[in-house]
This record gives sequence, C-alpha cells and structure tokens, in this order.
Amino acid sequence: MKKTAFLLIVILAFGTGLFKPGAFAAKEMNAENGKYSETIQWVDITAKQIRIMRAAENLPKEKRNRILADSIFAPYITVWNGYLGDETAFLNWLNNTAYNELDEYERKLELICTKEMQNIFFEAVEDFQEFSGYSPQGKWFVFFGPKWTNLGGLGDGTMLIDMASYANTSLEKITRLFAHEINHQVYKITSPPRENAVLYRILDEGFACYVSYLYHQGKTTIARELLYSEAAYQACRENDARIIELLREHYQSNDNQLSRLFANRQHRFFDDLPGAIGYYIGFRIVEEYVKRHGADSWKDIYTMKPEEVLRKSEIFYLHQ
Repeated sequence: MKKTAFLLIVILAFGTGLFKPGAFAAKEMNAENGKYSETIQWVDITAKQIRIMRAAENLPKEKRNRILADSIFAPYITVWNGYLGDETAFLNWLNNTAYNELDEYERKLELICTKEMQNIFFEAVEDFQEFSGYSPQGKWFVFFGPKWTNLGGLGDGTMLIDMASYANTSLEKITRLFAHEINHQVYKITSPPRENAVLYRILDEGFACYVSYLYHQGKTTIARELLYSEAAYQACRENDARIIELLREHYQSNDNQLSRLFANRQHRFFDDLPGAIGYYIGFRIVEEYVKRHGADSWKDIYTMKPEEVLRKSEIFYLHQ
C-alpha cells in the first residue's frame, strides 16, 4: 500500500466525544446527494464522476486534466490524497485506468443504487444506536477509485466505499458490512488511549466481527463475519492453541507494522491457516470474555482497556 494513512477495511478516529441514543437526527443537505445526521455525513460523488468524465472524454488531454482536477480532485483533495495520492497520481490513474473502466462504472451504477445504499446506511446507524447504545461519527465518501479496498478508512476518520472494487458486486455485499464498520467508528471514539498497537488492532477487528455477528441475529455465520471460508474458520478452531500462543508472543508489541500484518489477508503467520488471523484472535478474546461475564457484557468492551479485556477473557488459560 502506497499510502500509510490508508488502512484497509479499518475505521479510524471520527473526532472526539461519546454519542449515545438521541443524538441521531437525519437531515437532507444540498451537497453531492449528501445526507448527514448529528454525527454522520454521507457524500456520494459517483454520478458526478461519471458525468464529468463523459463530458470531458474527447477534449484535448491538457484541458481535460484541468477540468477533472478542478471538479473531481480539488473539492475532495483530502480523500484523494489519503487514498490515492496527489493531483499527479490522481490524473495518472484517471487517464491510464479510470477511463478504460468507465463503461464498467456506468454498468455498476445501474446494478447498485447508491441512493438506496445511503438509505440503508442511515437505517443501520439508527438500528446500531438502539442495539449498542452508541452512534458513530464522521464522513462517508462513495466514489470510483483504484480498487484498493471495498470499504476502508483514512487516518483522519473518513470512511471510503470504492465502488470500483471487484468485491463490491451487489448492494447486499456492501451493506452487510455496515455494522462491522460502524462498530469500528464507535470503538475508536469510546475506547481508552491505547497502550500497544498489536492488541488494539486485534481487538478492534475481532470486536467489530463479534458485534456484527450479534447485530445480524443469526442471518450470517462467524466465518462470514471474519470473511473466512467455513473450512478456514474450522481450521482456526482446530488450531486454537497455536493461534493463542501467537497472541501471547506479540500482544504487548507497539509495532504498527506488525499490527497491520495481523489484519492483512495476504499475510500468513501459519502456512496452513488463513491471513488476517487477528480477526479470529480478536473474536475469540471477545467470545471468551462474554462467556465469563454474561451475554450483554460485550457492551463493556467499548470503554475498557484492551489489556483489561484480554486479562478478563482468561484466554491464555484455555489450553494449559
């Protein structure tokens, strides 16, 4: 990944403050089909991208670049800088890749209605607020990009939905991830200052998977929430002791690069087990914590230090 500010499939800080029930009040706004609540803003530029790209398609390259830079790059410069790069990188991607994919962008918008996606999202925010007691905060940006993620976040807290991603093939595939990503936003706001990067990242991912699993009320599986195949999940269960030893070895590390490896689906700590093993480990920590402290105790985790959650899960005693 070229941009260290971009974290794949992870939501980062969305400001400060704790948002509890009653904070949500959706309103319309006159900005790129946008919508916002007290805590969330939704900005969808997909139709605008396609419209301007088509209008400038046959213009001389220099003039076309100026139009595209002024109308698509400059108004959202923070997002493009964080995800793709500077104006030069943006124009290179646009001319060398995006224009070749423009027909596909149009077909995807015919298949996936982003207005419906927006409505589902705000319904999910309200439902999640009632479900958990908390509401997320930040901006969600919907666009066609270089396909580095399906859903992901920037270091400043901006959430991205890259509609060009090969994984974003249906409305259902996108919207079923909303609870997971909303939990990332909430946990970043509510959690105490982190003491190490590795344990925080592991718990952040696993907690999001666990809460999403509960939120979907039996309509999904643990494997699906982890984005594993059923076979991969079962392999992890069969090798639970080995995986927990990996946690014991690294949980105190404050190495950000190592923390990213635990969430990287291309990196395998064990050749015979799936990547992004931190998702599984974090889920197991939460699972064991809840077994010991009651069915609703997962809500405690929002404001607990990760080290305390780990200690009270007693996960290190399971295979002794």
